[in-house]
Amino acid sequence: MNQYFSEKIKVVSFFSIILVLYIHSGFHDYPHEIAGMQFNFLLQDIISGEIGRCAVPMFYMISGYLFFLNVESINDVYHKMRKRVHTLLIPYVVACLFFPLFYLLLEVVPGTKQFVNSASFSEQLQQPVADILCSLFYKVKDGGSPYAFHLWFLRDLILLVCISPILYYLRKHIHKGLIVGCLFLLTLTEIRQYVPVFAAFWFMAGDAFLIDLKKHKSIIILFLFLGFSIAELSYDSVAWRWLNISITALGVIGLWNLYDCLVGVNFKLKEHSLLKMVCGFTFFIYLFHEPTLNIVRKLLVVILGNSSFGFAVAYLLSPWLFILIAIPIAVLLKRWLPRFYMLLVGSRN
Repeated sequence: MNQYFSEKIKVVSFFSIILVLYIHSGFHDYPHEIAGMQFNFLLQDIISGEIGRCAVPMFYMISGYLFFLNVESINDVYHKMRKRVHTLLIPYVVACLFFPLFYLLLEVVPGTKQFVNSASFSEQLQQPVADILCSLFYKVKDGGSPYAFHLWFLRDLILLVCISPILYYLRKHIHKGLIVGCLFLLTLTEIRQYVPVFAAFWFMAGDAFLIDLKKHKSIIILFLFLGFSIAELSYDSVAWRWLNISITALGVIGLWNLYDCLVGVNFKLKEHSLLKMVCGFTFFIYLFHEPTLNIVRKLLVVILGNSSFGFAVAYLLSPWLFILIAIPIAVLLKRWLPRFYMLLVGSRN
């Protein structure tokens, strides 16, 4: 992997996390939020729903590519697995614990009830220890995510790393494209509710195709994605459910290659100090943006007012305001408590 490709991964990852922040900055259709505000729903559908759906697949593809990069034997796989204990598992455990501890802290802070979604989180801990542990680190009862709901991506990525020896032998004896095709078909079945085939599809697609996407630099792919997205918003049909992954793939390819069109082959990240700095905190932002982002977006509404304009501006500004808060915190942690910070982010610089 050359320097240009490495820097491309860093920059694309940062802008993908911004899309994740937009997904989690949206307001909902119930009293005191955007019930009946059609403009706000359309705005959120365009950014979070249509464009934003490319973010998680992009992360899985990058993860799959990086995991199998330079893997030549099963021993290489085991080495990658051991490394992921530090880079994925430990940060996951810490972030899973941060979420409930943050809520429990807010319960004893006067005046914070209006800024959180679960004002009595401690009541959820009045259950058997096994159920609490399951909810903390795997998924809540009758749900699909742990308490820290945004960490479902990392949970499924860890599961993929656990079965990576199987994936290694499959890719060794079966054409990568065929593996991806089979996984794609599985995403259309009900098995996706019980097995992370969605994650596996994009993970293996990254291994199979990410390095080759540079062969498809045409901006037409991005316009095709935008065209299908507009059609989805304009015409309601059950057919879109079956085409979702295919349309998302167009968006992933289009956004991935948009980087090449915008920056060019002579781009050097080190020459853009601010961009280089913020790209170094992508993983920290992902791990700890909930429930703190939720407070930021609700606080903005208090300032801007419960109107269509207020909710729209709060939605548009929340990710950027959160980044302005999170990055200085990360910088201070990295400077004052470097070992602790490295533990939090899996030794990422």
